[in-house]
Amino acid sequence: MTNAPFRPAWTRNGAAMMQWLFCPAPQAVGFALRNTLASLLALAVAFWMELDSPQWAVATVWSVAQVRRGESMSKARWRIVGTMAGAIAAVVFIAAFPQQAWLFFPAVAVWIGLCSFLATFSLNFRSYAFVLSGYTCSIIAVAAASQPDNVFFIAVSRATYIVLGVVCEAAMALLFAHDLATRARATMHARVEEVLHQLALLLREIVLHDRETLTHAGEFSDMMVSVHKGIEFPAIEMGRHSHAADHARAVFADISIMVTRLFGLSGAAGQGDPVLLDTRERLLRLCDNLHSCRLHQGILQALHGEAEALAVLFQDRALHDNEAEARRVTHTVLHAAMTDLAQALAHCQAIFTPPAHDRFRFRLPGHRDLRLALYNGLRGAAAIMIAGLVYEVTAWPGGMGFIAITTLVCGLFATRENPVVGTLRFLSGAIWSAVAAGCLDLWIVPYLSNYEELAFVLGIFLFVGGLAKYNPGTAGAAAAYGLLMPNLLMPGNQLRVDEITFLNNALHTVLAVGLSVLVFRLVLPFHAAEERIRFAAHIRAELRGLCIMPLPPLPQWWIGTSVDRIGRLVRHAAQAGDRAAAGEIRQALMLSAVGLNILLLRQLKREQDNDASHSLAVLLRTLARYQPVSRRGLAMISVTRRRLRAAARHDGADPWLLQVMGCLDGIEHTAAISMNGDRTHI
Repeated sequence: MTNAPFRPAWTRNGAAMMQWLFCPAPQAVGFALRNTLASLLALAVAFWMELDSPQWAVATVWSVAQVRRGESMSKARWRIVGTMAGAIAAVVFIAAFPQQAWLFFPAVAVWIGLCSFLATFSLNFRSYAFVLSGYTCSIIAVAAASQPDNVFFIAVSRATYIVLGVVCEAAMALLFAHDLATRARATMHARVEEVLHQLALLLREIVLHDRETLTHAGEFSDMMVSVHKGIEFPAIEMGRHSHAADHARAVFADISIMVTRLFGLSGAAGQGDPVLLDTRERLLRLCDNLHSCRLHQGILQALHGEAEALAVLFQDRALHDNEAEARRVTHTVLHAAMTDLAQALAHCQAIFTPPAHDRFRFRLPGHRDLRLALYNGLRGAAAIMIAGLVYEVTAWPGGMGFIAITTLVCGLFATRENPVVGTLRFLSGAIWSAVAAGCLDLWIVPYLSNYEELAFVLGIFLFVGGLAKYNPGTAGAAAAYGLLMPNLLMPGNQLRVDEITFLNNALHTVLAVGLSVLVFRLVLPFHAAEERIRFAAHIRAELRGLCIMPLPPLPQWWIGTSVDRIGRLVRHAAQAGDRAAAGEIRQALMLSAVGLNILLLRQLKREQDNDASHSLAVLLRTLARYQPVSRRGLAMISVTRRRLRAAARHDGADPWLLQVMGCLDGIEHTAAISMNGDRTHI
């Protein structure tokens, strides 16, 4: 037997790291080729139209280009909207503050801050439209500062580049796209199946009382947030007539409510308690079927029937089991959970087989963080003011470009949950873009005599950037490369860039990215540990409001917001490598269950007008005063439970009363875990 030649570890690691370049996947080659051709087409049209800055059309192609066609379509649409808004704002600022630098710069800084503030409250590429309106205004206004009479023509020119780049990218994507709706439907099915499979694993842990349930529940919430945000794009590819995305969001809401209900399962259902022993095998069989399911009509119907049968079984036992109150309450909670699962599976059936004349609409809200939005706005405004101050003090000829690039980078990172993550990769991409543009500008382009030669050489550099953008590990640096390299290249019909011009442009571009990195790390820096403490305090304050607000939100609203928060906490902990965050994530899960049970309790209170509902009203007012998660709050819940227990003995197995007891039991159980920091799980 021959021995394989020895290879040092660093060579093996280096080969693995560069696999995206030397052995790319066919999908990566198609993505890079598609966008390279679109970029060269946009550049050719810009040359033919004799536009003054054709590089912006190329940069637009790479800015809009996304791996999924639905993402590209959404980003292109919102990019045009943001560009138009930014162009109008630039014209207004130039007209309002001609030759008045220290009125102009603060106005632009305030606009950037406002756009970043509003973008934080939006999802996906809707937030990108706000950000784009901010830095487009800065780029146009800065370019027109020395020639204010031409601001309108500069704004029109900028809008022309954007539209040209978007149209070329869309046209090339249509040539490469085939069976778009079919593939989008398959993607939608795969996302929903992934959620059902992960739910099966989590539900099995709940049934078996696994100690790692809450840890995995946090990861499940993070996965749900990711799938929920991504479900918008296959929906765009499927067309407006399809309501599959609405049904998918309803699936996520029902599943999240079901899991949160089970967090508040009766404390009596311990490891050795017989409450679940007789139905455990059926629940585990349901978990196995969920884990292996595919979105096929027969399988979905069987699962739906199984969930409904379990719901009927638990309801029957809740009404007729006379052995113990805890058993009846536990079976009531399980009945509600199986009902939620049955509703989720019904929506899965609607995804696979859309009903005729389907008009179903559903939105699942997310967390809206006022403090994060304010900090994002202040960071963006601070960066512009610092860049403006540098320009005024130094009178740097490249200062205006320095301000424009600073605005662009701050806008791109301002809406991120943790803006520090990814900034260094973007800086490395900016450096690589300067290196690539320098090779082209100084050593290659001077020897080219026509567009065909330029397209061939430039296409190689763009193709490599496309491969890097498809690869997740290099996508952050590739985003900077595709956006900044064409700007440094500065191609033109009758333009050759000399060494001095190139070095000045490269210097102010790299320094602008470096300033943005420093601003995000030094101005109101993000700390994951502080964020967790703030989230916990914010949720506790919200719980008090849920008890007394005149128009309480729907449980779907609360659960959507809670899942978004928990997903953020999990991502922040993973990015920071903080293993100590598990306790705070568990606490957030418990507080989420408390809030859900409060809202369910208020719904039940509105259904009846008797002594028990009056006792609930008194309890809710008391919880709003003393906090639901407090010793005094737990004491009041115990007093109310004793009163309702006496009423239950008198009225027998009243379904309404059992649901109320289940909600109170859930609040008491999860609030106690949250207060005590108990690491024993459901």
